[in-house]
Amino acid sequence: MAVGDRQRFITDIVAEVLNEPAQTDKSFFWFINKHTKENFGKHFSTIDKIFISLMGDRQASLAKRTMTLDCDAYFGGKYNFIFEFDEYQHFSSSRLKTFEFYPTDLQVNFSIDQWKQLCRTYKHEADKYRKSKTTTDFNFIGGRTAQRAYLDCFRDFLPEINGLKPTVRISEFEVADIYTNNKEAFIKIENILKSKIK
Repeated sequence: MAVGDRQRFITDIVAEVLNEPAQTDKSFFWFINKHTKENFGKHFSTIDKIFISLMGDRQASLAKRTMTLDCDAYFGGKYNFIFEFDEYQHFSSSRLKTFEFYPTDLQVNFSIDQWKQLCRTYKHEADKYRKSKTTTDFNFIGGRTAQRAYLDCFRDFLPEINGLKPTVRISEFEVADIYTNNKEAFIKIENILKSKIK
């Protein structure tokens, strides 16, 4: 199953379990492609340190066109959270580095320790994913991987500042055995969500 297809498939089951439509075209004015003091507030110094640690180019970031970013899905109603389906390319050495800066009191709906371990396990494979691809603000080999890790932090830091509940993340490894939308899949996703949503 293709990368995007797998994401949509799991998201559809999540929507069934929650009995809430997945909004896959939702945008937020504060969810943009660069970190600003206005949007990050108390987390600005942290995201700035992460950006520097990943060798981001500050001038290039300031100069690039501001664009609204997408999330995998948003679930509204009583849930009010962003949902992210993390496939193996998200578990890179860059992503592992970002966790060194996470505040201990940051509220998240996934296990940071589990995500760190997945990074340690899959970082070599993840670092090879489109390794030659660069970006304006991470203009070096592996730059797109660094940018992906940087922007994953946005999805963890920004919601609580802007009135959303913590982002819910499911990794592809948690649902590796789900390939059919059936009762067993529903129950498994239901149990995963119960363990994550606080």
